[in-house]
Amino acid sequence: MKETAARPRPLAGKRIVVTRPEGTAAGVLRDALAAQGATVLDIPLIDIEYTADPAALEDVWSNMGQFDWLVFTSANGVRGFFERFFETFNDIRGIGPARIACVGDATTAAVRAHHLNVDFQPEKSTADDLARELADTEDLAHLRVLVVAGNKNSDSLAKTLETRGKAIAQTLIVYAAVENDIGQLDAAESFRRLGADAIVFASPSAADSFVAQAKLLAPVKTARHPVAVAIGPSTADALREHGIPVAAQAAEPTPAALAAAVAAALSPK
Repeated sequence: MKETAARPRPLAGKRIVVTRPEGTAAGVLRDALAAQGATVLDIPLIDIEYTADPAALEDVWSNMGQFDWLVFTSANGVRGFFERFFETFNDIRGIGPARIACVGDATTAAVRAHHLNVDFQPEKSTADDLARELADTEDLAHLRVLVVAGNKNSDSLAKTLETRGKAIAQTLIVYAAVENDIGQLDAAESFRRLGADAIVFASPSAADSFVAQAKLLAPVKTARHPVAVAIGPSTADALREHGIPVAAQAAEPTPAALAAAVAAALSPK
């Protein structure tokens, strides 16, 4: 019987830093990189705190049945929203007749886990694309839209829905991305000693935290000095604003696309 040739592993022997917070997304990315042969270092540069202003929550809950659309920009937003929702409501029908829009497959999956259908998802997984496509394909004039987001999200989504779609948009912040102290992590010590071939940044917040904690991550002269890979345009812009060149950007914000971008960045030129 003829043996099947082993599949090439483009990241074999490469050390890759994953900076996402602990959770499903980080695990899936880790697996995607490891499948290509990489040694993965987990250095979560940010942490997610699920918090919301009580007055803002009270205002939303008191008007819950009056929203025409609920817009979720991330799986973290879905989790933060429903954790607070079920503190007040004991029935999912408390969300009222609102239709639901989501950015990206992970966000859609998080909504569907609550046995809710997603009515709209843009072709490209960015908040700006959702705003433009939703405003262009749906009649939003004078409709009430609740945008569920984190503290670092841009307000451009809500503004586009208002200016382009003539909607009445309201934003509810349900989680905060905060800097994670990584100085004592074993992976950080390994990075300082040996370095890495690439660092994957999955948010502008991670880029900010990396720069803020640069002294804690400075590799020795003999270590490998990594290139930066970004999940999308906003993260790439944040890196460049900090003076960090971007070696590659994922074609879409998914673990598979990120792993492919890392492989492209490190492929022989």
